[in-house]
Amino acid sequence: MRLKKILPPFLAFVLLLSVAAVYLLPGPVRPGLAASLPVRNDQPIKWVEFDVPYEAMEKALNYDVESYRSETHVNWIELLAYLGAKYGGDFSQYRADDMEKLAAQLKEGEYTAHLAKKMKYYNYYLRAYTAVLGGMVGEYEVQVKKEGSDQLTWVKQYGLKAFSPIAEGYWYNDYDDFGSGRTYGYARKHLGHDLMISTGTPVVSVESGIVEALGWNQYGGWRIGIRSLDNTRYYYYAHLRKDSPYAANLYIGKAVTAGDVIGYSGQTGYSLKENVNNIDEPHLHYGMQLIFEEDKKDSPSQIWIDLYDITRLLSKHRVTVEQKEGSREFTRVYGYRDSAAEGSAGGADKETLAVAAASKVPEDSLSVPIIMYHGLLKDAARQNKFVISPDRFEDDLKYLKEKGYETITMTQLIDYVKKGSPLPEKPIVLSFDDGYYNNYLYAYPLLKEYGAKAVISIIGKCSDDFSLKDADHPNYSHVTWDEINEMIESGHVEIQNHTYNMHTYDKGRKGCSQNPGETVEVYKNVLEQDVVRLQQRILEQTGWLPNTFAYPFGFMSDGSTDLLKSMGFEATLSCTEGINYFPLKKAERSEDSLYVLKRILRPPNLSSADFFQKHGIL
Repeated sequence: MRLKKILPPFLAFVLLLSVAAVYLLPGPVRPGLAASLPVRNDQPIKWVEFDVPYEAMEKALNYDVESYRSETHVNWIELLAYLGAKYGGDFSQYRADDMEKLAAQLKEGEYTAHLAKKMKYYNYYLRAYTAVLGGMVGEYEVQVKKEGSDQLTWVKQYGLKAFSPIAEGYWYNDYDDFGSGRTYGYARKHLGHDLMISTGTPVVSVESGIVEALGWNQYGGWRIGIRSLDNTRYYYYAHLRKDSPYAANLYIGKAVTAGDVIGYSGQTGYSLKENVNNIDEPHLHYGMQLIFEEDKKDSPSQIWIDLYDITRLLSKHRVTVEQKEGSREFTRVYGYRDSAAEGSAGGADKETLAVAAASKVPEDSLSVPIIMYHGLLKDAARQNKFVISPDRFEDDLKYLKEKGYETITMTQLIDYVKKGSPLPEKPIVLSFDDGYYNNYLYAYPLLKEYGAKAVISIIGKCSDDFSLKDADHPNYSHVTWDEINEMIESGHVEIQNHTYNMHTYDKGRKGCSQNPGETVEVYKNVLEQDVVRLQQRILEQTGWLPNTFAYPFGFMSDGSTDLLKSMGFEATLSCTEGINYFPLKKAERSEDSLYVLKRILRPPNLSSADFFQKHGIL
């Protein structure tokens, strides 16, 4: 427990009783406590007991990373929250096959909230586990050496972006010591995790955030407090080195990026006098406090998290550091950019970073959301992650019209970037993947009724096959060439390329991605034969040559973009979730920004207002 001053004996005893009362309570859904769990999003969470084992976190993380960019991206926190609700928060019941079964359902198009709709406390666990893990996985950029060269280049990656607090190459030892007894000052529980290391070991920031506390504390010695960018997690690093505990230019209000060196381990603390080594053994004490209510941050009802298993997970991601010549200072070797901390590099002040984090909209830019739909069916039993009702789609069109959004085609977006052609003040792209007949049956009439446009990316073989059949069924048929031509001629639909016949797993290939061990030349030939075939079929059948390629399932390879550029595609659509931003000044627009465009998958379970507002489409 972190205290700012010595308490009188009586107050210390009262505080001890309060802390003990909190820490002796059983977990959130243990018998007798379940009824007090907050489940509404407008209520602050009063208690979190996070006992998810390393094995479960690692497995969930792997599912998340492996499915990233795909249509069936599995969110690792949702996996863990579902299991948390299933086990009542007691992960001693954890079985790997429970997660495997859940992940399989999600890959088939189910979504977690739907599967968990009868779980009374799923919402609680989703909020609680998001508070603990919310900043640890995502997109980032890192500098790497080019092959056969010492030259560095920036590479975009996705995965674990939080770092171990101990730099790479430094030994440490630990055990699960959360909640063990401490007696200095008064009897209390240990609310952090101790890593036994040598004095002077570089300590790095686990997550990007703002330095909130710095200086001496009689319990923690020289210590640092860093608040996460979403203001939910407070990281506490204590017992730092005597005389020179901190990295240079560290100050309260400074923005730090995950993996930045912030200080050096030591054994200071347990003293009213500053700069005293009263800790028996050098080690780093670090902890994570969750803050749902600001006035509870320094109260007896603080929420601290057991970091033992999280530390094991973070040990997979350690930053490489080097010592500055002629000094005791260390710094990271390779550059790192955290997409959640845009503007933090270079020590942006707290106010600037807070504004940037809150808005997430680059200055002087135009936002262009691209919504991803697949099928429209009236039968509720057939609706899933990729299928919504026609009524829901109509509600979407009504919402967008009321909010002043104008639907545009990919050609309009391309012309905006390349030629400087104007766009509406609030543009949005409605994209449909696969080219199902129900797009023609249900979406097309609504587009005409509301004066809207949509982009449909078709699978060539499916359109060829169904053009020869008399089988217009909304559940499984695909659009025919006659239907495609009718929609194109109306001006409400633009047709794009979704491969001729690579929208499949059954040939051992994930969509149109490169197979492991496959040479670039072989991959190029395979991709060209398929994609160019569809380009030719669309041109033959409609007189239109697509300029945009939509990746099947979202799967792509490092060289995919360059190959598609060489085939004449001016834009590509991914399944990575997010909004696209383009500079308002024509001279600042880049043609490269049209590739791997982000889209937002439209699920069936949210109202139009809830869905669009969730993604800032207001």
